[in-house]
Amino acid sequence: MTILSQLSERVPGRAHGPGATHYDAGRTVFAGVGEPDAVVRPHTADEVAIAVSLAAAAGLPIAVRSGGHGMVPVDDGLIVDLAEFTSIDVGADGVVTVGGGARWGDVAEALAEHGLGISSGDTRDVGVGGLALGGGIGWLVREHGLTVDAVREVELVTAAGEVLTVNADEHPDVFWALRGGGGNFGVVTRFVFQASPADGLVGGHVQFDQSEIPAVLRAWRDVMRAGPDELNSTLLVLPPFSPEMPAGPQLAVALRGSEEQLRELLEPLLSLPSVTNVSLAPVAYGDLLEDAPPGRPPFQFIGGNGFVPDLSDEALDAIAGAFDREVPTMILLRALGGAFSRVAPDATAIAHRDAEALLIVNGLLPGDATPEQVAAAKVGSDAALAFTTGIYGNFSVERGDEVIQAMYPPATLERLRRVKAELDPGNVFRQNHNITPAG
Repeated sequence: MTILSQLSERVPGRAHGPGATHYDAGRTVFAGVGEPDAVVRPHTADEVAIAVSLAAAAGLPIAVRSGGHGMVPVDDGLIVDLAEFTSIDVGADGVVTVGGGARWGDVAEALAEHGLGISSGDTRDVGVGGLALGGGIGWLVREHGLTVDAVREVELVTAAGEVLTVNADEHPDVFWALRGGGGNFGVVTRFVFQASPADGLVGGHVQFDQSEIPAVLRAWRDVMRAGPDELNSTLLVLPPFSPEMPAGPQLAVALRGSEEQLRELLEPLLSLPSVTNVSLAPVAYGDLLEDAPPGRPPFQFIGGNGFVPDLSDEALDAIAGAFDREVPTMILLRALGGAFSRVAPDATAIAHRDAEALLIVNGLLPGDATPEQVAAAKVGSDAALAFTTGIYGNFSVERGDEVIQAMYPPATLERLRRVKAELDPGNVFRQNHNITPAG
C-alpha cells in the first residue's frame, strides 16, 4: 500500500499525488520542482501527526514546507505542506501566536496596528517556519536580536507522532535545539513569539556609484560601529544588471528615531563623493519587507556566506577585491552586534554571536558555466570568505557534513545530535541541513 493510499485513508481529502493541484503547489519551491511520493496538506496538528507517523513507519524521508523559499526540490518521500497553518493572533503584551505556514509579510501587517514587529525575513513571502527555526537575521536584529531569540514556545509534532508543547520549562533541551537547529526535529505547527516595539521607524536607501567601493565599505563599518542598536542596515554591492539596477553599493537602512538623527548618523556615508541618490523618510516596519523576484535567477551563485568577527581594513580590502574582478560579483554585508551579540553563544543553536556582520559573496555565472569558470569564481569568493567563521544555514543552498560542521561549533553540533537521537533516531527529517542522530 503506497503512502498516498495510506494517507488518503487516514486523512481523507488531505493527501495529494501527481496531477493534483495541491501536489503541484506543494512540490514547487523557489529553487525548482521536485517529484515527492506525496504531498499532504493537513489542517490540524493531529493530522500532521498521522501523516508523519505513516511516513516514518514506511521509512520515507519527510520534508516540511512553510514558505518554500529556502527549500530544495524534493524527489522522494513525503512533503508536509503547512499552507493551512496561517493563523496570526496578537495577544496581550506583544505575545503573538503564529501558524507554522504563515508568511512574514502577513505577520508584519498584523503587528503593524500595534506598533510591533518581529525580526524577520527580508521578503514578504518568506515562510515563518523555516526562517524562525534556522535563525532569522532580520531588520530588527541589532535592536531585538534574531527571530529565534523572540521564540517563547512551539507546538511540535515529532517523528513518533507525538504533539508536544515545547518551551523553556517543558522539554528545554528540545527548545534550545529548535532555535537554530532547523527542521531536524519535527514539524512545528505553531510558534509563540514575543514581539518588540517597531513604531517610529525612519529608513530608506542610499545609492553610490562604483568609483570608491573601499571607501564606502570603511565608512559603513565605522558608522555601524559608532551607531546605536536602533540603527540597522544592509550594504549590498551589485554588478551591473540593468539601467534600473546600476552597479555599485546600495545601503538599506532603518532606525527607530527621527530622520534628522538618521542623517546625522549616516553623515560619513552621505558626504562621500560617490553618493548618487538619497531616499530617507518615515517607514512602517512591514514596508521594509520587499516582494521577492519571481522564479529562479537566470544564473548560478558561486561563493557562500559567513559571520565576520572583525571588519578589519584587511577584511574589507579582501571584500572589495572580490568585487573588482572579471566575474560579476554580488556582495552583501548585514550589520550585526547589538542585541544579537548580547545573547550567550550557548543559549541557542546559533553560536556565532561575536560576529560584527554577516557576509555573503557570490560570483554570478551562467547556468552552463564550465567547471573551470566555477573554480575560478570560487577562488575569488574564498579570499573574502577567509575572514569569516561559520555559515548561516538559511542563506546556504549547499548540503552535507562539511556545511553542517561549519554551521555549528563542535560542542553545539554534538548537543544537537543528542537531541536529534532522542526525537528522530531514524532521521526521517533529513531533507534539510541534516543533523544526524548521535550514535
